[in-house]
Amino acid sequence: MKKTLEVKTGTDKYKILIGDNILSSSGSLIKKKLINPRVFIITNKFIHKLYGKKLENSLKKNKISFNKIVINDGEQYKNIKTINLITSKLLEYKIDRNDTLIAFGGGVIGDIVGFSASITLRGINFIQIPTTLLSQVDSAVGGKTGVNTKEGKNLIGTFYQPKLVIADVSLLKTLPKREILSGYAEIIKYGLIMDKKFLHWLLDNESKLKTYNKKYLIEAVFRSCKNKAIIVKKDEKEKNIRAILNLGHTFGHAIEAINHYQKSLTHGEAVSIGIMMALEMSSLQGNILNKNLNKIKDHFQELKMKTKIPINIKSKTSLKKFKEIMNSDKKVKNNHINLILLKNLGKAYLASRYSTKKLDSVINKYIN
Repeated sequence: MKKTLEVKTGTDKYKILIGDNILSSSGSLIKKKLINPRVFIITNKFIHKLYGKKLENSLKKNKISFNKIVINDGEQYKNIKTINLITSKLLEYKIDRNDTLIAFGGGVIGDIVGFSASITLRGINFIQIPTTLLSQVDSAVGGKTGVNTKEGKNLIGTFYQPKLVIADVSLLKTLPKREILSGYAEIIKYGLIMDKKFLHWLLDNESKLKTYNKKYLIEAVFRSCKNKAIIVKKDEKEKNIRAILNLGHTFGHAIEAINHYQKSLTHGEAVSIGIMMALEMSSLQGNILNKNLNKIKDHFQELKMKTKIPINIKSKTSLKKFKEIMNSDKKVKNNHINLILLKNLGKAYLASRYSTKKLDSVINKYIN
């Protein structure tokens, strides 16, 4: 079973291929997108050990030469130091503008490789082969790239679209359950912000998704990417409507920063908590009914998703500090935090006007 989707931007278009065990035939798919038959695979040790040979054999079969750059992975390595390492290696290999980078890993790898591609020789092609659920449904699609700094998450980066995305759900079978749930936070986000039918489909098929049924996984990835493609087509560089894709992220990014991007909390887990905080704020603003808030909260808890900030992170912050970190978010305008809230289930908006007392109330509820 394979599904294909096209992403259109103002200047380009590319395909997302979603299926089971399509990595084995990735070489023939990649070859169609190459100018030079040479690629640079950028991955981590774990993915290289598990799936490296499958990708490399497919490249060899299609007479594509390759070099590998294996880097440390994780939010703590998503920084300028890693970008320097990659770009230096590429220049050592005498990369030229007709070569292509392959991002072979999760969201961190994808963001780092996309950023490296955008600045090396002022821009070279790259292809995404996302290996986590979160990257397949979100970060590999749409062209956002970037790195973290001590001031905040993804504050240095570019918008740079891939030439192809290959999402193979068979790669998800080796993921720990917490990584699957991290990805699910981004999936349900699409239902909450813009697709009520998809939201109900997710709620109705909870048991199938919990058992990693491939047919339902492919459908969930496809419908998530389809929703994101609609938004990216309208607003490639987040000038307006694309901001709604950040439901829960302003809160979540602050939680990650307080935790210094340590592995004790994944990006998806922080987003999961952030979504609950955004829904609480939406409820206090009188937008969504308490019964709907509780329906989503029950769904998260049934799946054993994160809905509360861990005690060890709570102890590192205060209302003042939490809001200071939120103030470094990219959606801040004129020193005012803009929030993504819901008008109702399936409809999000960028809130520039809201009660700061209610915001303080939500933050205090989660950090105390």
